[in-house]
Amino acid sequence: MMFLTPKYVARRAPVHRALAMTIVLSVALLLQGCQPSIEVIPPAAPLPIATVAPEEHSVAIVGVEFDPPLDAAQILSSGGVTLLVALENRGLVTEPSLRVSARLFDPGDQGRSTELLNESLTVRSLTPGELRVVRFTQVSQLPARSHYKLVIEAATAPGERIHEDNVRTFDIIVRDSD
Repeated sequence: MMFLTPKYVARRAPVHRALAMTIVLSVALLLQGCQPSIEVIPPAAPLPIATVAPEEHSVAIVGVEFDPPLDAAQILSSGGVTLLVALENRGLVTEPSLRVSARLFDPGDQGRSTELLNESLTVRSLTPGELRVVRFTQVSQLPARSHYKLVIEAATAPGERIHEDNVRTFDIIVRDSD
């Protein structure tokens, strides 16, 4: 299992095996006979660590995971992948309602990007210091691509001033074993 979370989050509250977009099932089925390998490339810049003096409003995406992990053999037998996103309220007040979205793109050639999936969920009443895992719908059918871009975004809470930790972007590369 691969966690894409800072060490302090993993120690405080391990994120369940998580995060879904069933890219791999479709790709593996369409490649018939090939055992593709999958590489998830996290953002180049590390997530900012919570400040010493917390903001009144501050929500962060602190973890992203796939269930089952992106492995061709497991996905072929399970029929799909679920995306899990860990959100943390780093602020001082309860956030009554937060929108979290996950979008999967085919980056395409020459900068043209095609949206393959788009799902948004609402998180209700996230208290200060609370870490909550959001489970997206399991996906099992996607067009086969060698490269996908996954963008996860937590809507900015009213009054929130730090926005860098509200968006996570991952490149997902599927390689043939041949």
